[in-house]
Order: sequence, then C-alpha cells, then structure tokens
Amino acid sequence: MILVKPLIYMPKIEPKFIQKELDQGKVRPVYWIFGPERMKSRELMKRIQKAVLQDQTPNDFNFEKWDGSEVSVETIVDSAQSFSMMGGTKLMVVRNADEIKNLEPVVAWLKELESTEPSTVDAFNSVCVFIGKSFDGRKKTSKVIQDLAAAIPCDEVSEQDREPWVDYLSKRKGLALTPEERILLRGLDPWSLEIVDQELSKLELVADDGALRKEVILSGVDAQARDQFIDALFSKDKKRAFELIHLFSEEMEVQLPVLGLISWNLRHLKLYLMESETRTRSPEKRNPYLLKNLDRWKSFWTVVSIQELEHSLFKIDFALKNTRLLGRGLWSALFMGEQA
Repeated sequence: MILVKPLIYMPKIEPKFIQKELDQGKVRPVYWIFGPERMKSRELMKRIQKAVLQDQTPNDFNFEKWDGSEVSVETIVDSAQSFSMMGGTKLMVVRNADEIKNLEPVVAWLKELESTEPSTVDAFNSVCVFIGKSFDGRKKTSKVIQDLAAAIPCDEVSEQDREPWVDYLSKRKGLALTPEERILLRGLDPWSLEIVDQELSKLELVADDGALRKEVILSGVDAQARDQFIDALFSKDKKRAFELIHLFSEEMEVQLPVLGLISWNLRHLKLYLMESETRTRSPEKRNPYLLKNLDRWKSFWTVVSIQELEHSLFKIDFALKNTRLLGRGLWSALFMGEQA
C-alpha cells in the first residue's frame, strides 16, 4: 500500500508570524515571498539568512543565488536536493520567482520532503527562498505551494498602518520626529517603506538642524511655505495661495509629493465632513495637529465641493504624469474654479 502524505492547508502567512518563528530559531525548508513592498522582503530575507547561516559568512558552499528568469527550475530543484560540499545547511535564494514558467518540479520536490513544518535549521540540508513580485494562487501548482511552503505576502502598507511604520523606521535610525514630520511622512504619495526610509535618511543627515529639517523631506521646498499653501487651499484663501504657488510649481519632482500631501489631507477632510453629517466618529485616533486643521477647514467645505476638488486634483495629477508640463498654470487654475 502506498501512503500518500496529506496536504495540510497553510494559508498565506503574515511576515510577523515568520519573524517570530525565526526569532525562536525555527526555519522552514521553502519560503515564497511576494508583493510590492521590497523593504519587507529584504528585511525578511535578512532574518532568514541569519537564522540559516547563523554566524557563518555566505560563501560558494553555503549560499546560492539564482534568477528565475535565467535558470531552469530543474536546476534549482536539483541544487536544493543536493547536500552542501562542506556540510551543514545551505541557503538558496531565487529572485524573479514569478518568471518561473513550470512549477511542477517544485511541487514534486515539496511533496517528497519528509516535513515542511518549522524546525531547527539542522533538520534540513537546504532552505530555499523564492522571491517574486506576485503569486497567482489560482493555479493548481500555486495552491500546493501555498499549502506546503510558507507563502508570505509583503503587501503595501495600509494607510492606517503607515504611522506605526514611520515610528518604527525613525526609531531604528534614532530619529525623534515632530508631529508635523510624522504627518508629512505618512501622507507622502507615492508611499512605500523605501520612500519613507529614504526621506528619514535625509533627516538623519541634517540631524538637529531645525531649519534644514523643514526643507529636506520635499527636496528643497520650504515646509512652512508648503504648509501655508495647503492651509490657504483648504481655507479658500486665494490671495495667499497665489503668492505661494511659484515655490514648488517650477520643479517636476517636487509637485507630485505636494499633490500627494494635498490629496491625503483632502481624504481626511472628506471623511471628517461625512462624520459630521452622520454624527459618527472615526475609530481611528487622529493626530492633534491634523484634527486642529480639520476643525478650521470644515466650515469652508461641503461633500459636493470636496468632490469637485478631488476632480481638479485628478486632472493636475494626470497632466503632470502624462504631459510632463510645468504645473504653474495647472495650480493657478485650481483656484479659478467654483470649489476654490
């Protein structure tokens, strides 16, 4: 009688769950890391490498790197099944794993393993980490991989989780942020952990120079002038806004972050207005600095005029990204409409 090892259902696993296993000295034979947040992938990869190689320096005998777009899957599996020439557990990293066309050999290898459960590193002759941008769970082979390997999504950080991540990354660098800096970093657009880490690195360079800290995050735009422009926009103060437009509308790389910050404030103002109309309260605790601004701005807006502003900002965003036109005229037109 042939015994068939049953498939134990293992859904996609949060990175923090795997990190806890690694901190306990436990590894799995196969990891499949995927998603747009590359910093999460890198941090997880560092932890896996430390858990597998421990105090060893990576070398040709204990560490192998492959590219899924260039190597055959059979080569990867053969190497994973072979023992390290110097003994011990070897670590394999396969980047661009979503470029692998045929996953059947990987599935067959997973089914042959005695165990895919977390264990001490000496229980495995190899630990293989597949890293890709995506993971199509609809495929039959993908479902088996999801069942037997650790499929770990590194998703984009949700808006409500941005601030804890900003705090974590800033503390890791030993930086104390002001409330205004935290709000600015949380509202960056586009937003990713890499972008936030880059902006924090800029702050790290200027250290405690308060004057420079106000300018550095948006590549030279004076933060006070930027904040005054945003306040003028939401306070419908056309004269003050027109006086400030030139400070950021001449440089393409500056306009999109400013637009992102405006959009972020707009989303919160829209939600705040809807809460006022329905007499409900958001479960999310708002920063006092933001709440103070929302209280001042809400009297100038209705849900309808907010929607009109959203449409105007969309047109500016489209024009900047698709025509590469300088935005002074675009920004000036923002205040010519009824909503401004």
